[in-house]
Amino acid sequence: MNTREEVGEFSKLYNGFMTVMRRFIFKVLCVGPIPNHISFIMDGNRRFAKKHNLQDLDAGHRAGFVSVTHVLQYCQEIEVPYVTLYAFGHDNFRREPEEVKCVMDLMLEKIELTIDQAISGNLNKLKVIFIGDLNMLNERLKAAAQRLMEVTEENKGLMVVVCVAYSTSHEIVHAIRESCVRKCGDGDSPQVLEVSDIEECMYTSIVPDPALVIRTGGRDRLSNFMTWQTSRSLLHTTAALWPELGLWHLVWAILKFQRMQNYLQKKQKLD
Repeated sequence: MNTREEVGEFSKLYNGFMTVMRRFIFKVLCVGPIPNHISFIMDGNRRFAKKHNLQDLDAGHRAGFVSVTHVLQYCQEIEVPYVTLYAFGHDNFRREPEEVKCVMDLMLEKIELTIDQAISGNLNKLKVIFIGDLNMLNERLKAAAQRLMEVTEENKGLMVVVCVAYSTSHEIVHAIRESCVRKCGDGDSPQVLEVSDIEECMYTSIVPDPALVIRTGGRDRLSNFMTWQTSRSLLHTTAALWPELGLWHLVWAILKFQRMQNYLQKKQKLD
C-alpha cells in the first residue's frame, strides 16, 4: 500500500469515526427539546475571505456555501423540521455591482446544481422555498429558483426557506398591501385589518416563527431579518464567521436553547 492509499484509508476511517461520534452526540442532544425552526443569519463571508487573504471576489461566498451544506446535513440528522437561511438581504443590492453580480452568479450555479441533485433523487428529504422580493432577481436566477421549488415541492422532511432580496420592512409593506387587497377589495365598506390578516400575507406565513436564531460574525443584531417573527425567539450569536460555523457551534446553540426553555415558555405564556 503506497502513501496515497494509506492516506485515503485513514481519511475513510476518520470520516466514519466522526460520523458515528456526531450521531451519538445528536442522540444525546435529542433527549432535550429541539427547536422546531432554526433561522441562520449568515454573516462573515467577506471577512472570512479577507482573513485568509482570498483574492477572488466570490471566495468567501463559496466557502459560505460549503457551510450551508454541512449545517443542513446536521439539521436533518437532528430532525429540525424548518430552517431559514438569510442568503441575501434587500439592502445588499446596494453593494458594489460587481459583488452583487458575483453573488447572483454563484447562487445560480448552486441552485442549478441542486436542481440536478433533486432530479436524480438525491434530495428526497429536502424541500426548498425561496421568499423575498424575487422580482429583484434576474430572469434566469428567478426561473432557476422557481424550478427548484417545483422539483422539491412534494418532498417530505426538512423544509429550507431561503430568503433572497428580503427584509422585514419590505415584507411588512408587502403583507399590508396584500391583506388590504384581500379584505378591502370590494371597496363597499370600511374594513378593520387584524394582526392575523397581516401575518397570513407575510412571506414567512408558510413556516412557524423561529424558535432559535443563530447569527454568525459576532454581531448582536437582526439586520432587518424576521424582526416581526422573532419577538419570542432566542437569539444566539457566535464570533465564528459563517464559513467557520461547525458542528460544535450548532450543538452549543441548541444546548443554550434547552437551558433557556423555562424562560422562553414563561415569555410565551405572558405574551
